[in-house]
Amino acid sequence: MELEEIGAAGMLGMRRLHNKGMVIVSKDPRTGEYVLVASKNIRRRWLMFNVPEKTWRGRGSREEVLAESKRLLAENILGD
Repeated sequence: MELEEIGAAGMLGMRRLHNKGMVIVSKDPRTGEYVLVASKNIRRRWLMFNVPEKTWRGRGSREEVLAESKRLLAENILGD
């Protein structure tokens, strides 16, 4: 896979694609823990809202979040 950096225009060109999932990784500045939020099958509802079929959240060290994100992608998001 080759990655390329895109801007807002590139994101608009992706509107026709089916959104299989989204993974967000944040860091809590107070505790230093990483927070993983993953959603599956995001669909547009009522012309305004994007609603996921399922959502998961987890906290842990950098290594734990990396391992769990790989597992979620393989088993739940890309597994269908």
